Amino acid sequence: MIVRRKKSDDDDVLQLPPVFHNPWRTELNRLKRRIPGLKPREINADYMFNFHRPPEVDLQPILKIAPSPDEIIYLHWINGLLDAQSIRLIYDHFRSPLVWLIHDLEPFTGGCHYSFGCDGYTRECGACPRIGSADSNDLSHQTWLRKRKYLSSLPICFVAPTIWGEKRMTESSLFRHARIERIPYPLNTRVFRPFCQRTARDVMRLPQDKKIVFFGATYLEDRRKGIDCLIAAFDMLASSIDARGHSEQLQRDDVFLLAVGLNGKGLMQRLPFAGRYLGHAGDELMMALAYQSADIFVCPSLDDSGPMMIPEAMLCGTPVVAFDGTGAPDLVKTRETGYLAANGDARDLARGIHALLTAESIQAVRAAAFRATERVHAPLSVADRHAELIKSLSADSGRT
Repeated sequence: MIVRRKKSDDDDVLQLPPVFHNPWRTELNRLKRRIPGLKPREINADYMFNFHRPPEVDLQPILKIAPSPDEIIYLHWINGLLDAQSIRLIYDHFRSPLVWLIHDLEPFTGGCHYSFGCDGYTRECGACPRIGSADSNDLSHQTWLRKRKYLSSLPICFVAPTIWGEKRMTESSLFRHARIERIPYPLNTRVFRPFCQRTARDVMRLPQDKKIVFFGATYLEDRRKGIDCLIAAFDMLASSIDARGHSEQLQRDDVFLLAVGLNGKGLMQRLPFAGRYLGHAGDELMMALAYQSADIFVCPSLDDSGPMMIPEAMLCGTPVVAFDGTGAPDLVKTRETGYLAANGDARDLARGIHALLTAESIQAVRAAAFRATERVHAPLSVADRHAELIKSLSADSGRT
C-alpha cells in the first residue's frame, strides 16, 4: 500500500517522500495567495474540491518497482497524491489493469467530490458552481479535458460500494462506457453485531424505558448530511405527537435522542426531545454500543456514496430511517429493514421515524436489518468479490 501520509508502523505501507520545493517559490506562492488581485477565483470553493495540482510527493519510489505480470493496481482517494498525468505515468510503467474505488464523484468530475445537484459531470464540466465560476472553460473544464487526455483510453474498472456510485458513474461523460462493478465495503462484523439492548444501555448509562433515536455524522454541520432536514423532522414529529393528545402509541417523553459527531452541543439544544450528545465518534466499540442501545438509527444525508453508518447500524440489528438520495436503497427497504424517505422530504422522514417507533413487529424488522447487511458486508464475502474481480481482470489482460 502506497500512501501520502502513513499512520501506522506497518512495513507493508509505504509513505512517499515529499517533492523538494524551492523555498523562494514556496514563499512567492504564499504571498500570491494573500494578494486579492492575484488570488485565483477557483480557490474560493465553498466545498471540498480537487484542484488537481501536480503531486506533492515524489513518485520515483513507485516507478522504481519492477513491473510484474500478476499486478493489479487499485486507486482509492488520490487528493494531493496523484493527478491524471501521474496515474497515466504509473500505468505506462506497469501496464497493469487499474481498479478505481468510487468513494465519491471526483474520479469522473472536473474536481468536485459532491455536485449538490449540478450535472456538469454528465457533459464536460465548466461554469462550475462549486468554484463560483460562470466560465465554460474554467478550471473544472480544463481538469475534465486532462482526465480525458490521460485516462480515457486506460483499462480502468471502477468499483462502486453502493448503487449511488454506480448510477452516477453511468451518467458521467468521461467513463460511462467503462466497466463498473458494485462491491460493498467490508465492515468489522465482530464489533458491529446484534447485542442485548438492555445491557448496551446499561453500559452506556442510557434510559431503559425510552425509545432511543440515534443519529450522527463526522461533521454534524455539513449541509450534505441533511441535519436541517432532521431538525425539521423532529419538530414535525413532536408536533404530531402533541396534536394526537399524547396517544398511547407514543408520547413526547418517550423519545430520547442520542447524537454523535463534531459540533453537536448547540444542535441538541435546538431539538424538541431530551437526549445526550456523545461527542466525536472515534471508537468502534463505543459506536457499536450506541447502535445496539438505539431503537432506530436516522440518517438524513442528502447526497452520499454511503454513509457507512447505515450498514454499521443494521449489522447491530438496528433499523434505519434514511433518504433515498444516498447508498441507503441498497439495504433499507420500507417496513422490512427500516424506512426509505423521499430525498429531502422532512415530513416523510418524520413519518418513517414515527412508523418504526410505533411498529408492533419491530423485532422482525431488527432481525431483517441484520440479515440484509451481514450477507454483503462480511469481510470474507467482500474479499471473495474482489478476488473474483482480480481473476476476471487478469484473464481479460491475458495474465495468469
